[in-house]
Amino acid sequence: MDDAEKLSQLTLLCEKLGAEKEQAGTMARQLLKRSAQLARERNITEVEALDYLLRLVKSGREGVAPPHFPSQGGSSRVEN
Repeated sequence: MDDAEKLSQLTLLCEKLGAEKEQAGTMARQLLKRSAQLARERNITEVEALDYLLRLVKSGREGVAPPHFPSQGGSSRVEN
């Protein structure tokens, strides 16, 4: 899969998660950029890094803070 196809697929995923088209494109570009950084920093593949980031996005969308994030009062659920 080339970079343009990765960006297109990730943009579509971000749209399905509720982002508007322009915002989804920005999110997708940032996710790809950060996954490349994480891959270098942690000596893992970009796929592994992107998987990690997408899991964070999913957790955030569900209002759940990952266990390693600092807690704000005991609950891992984010209140609206």
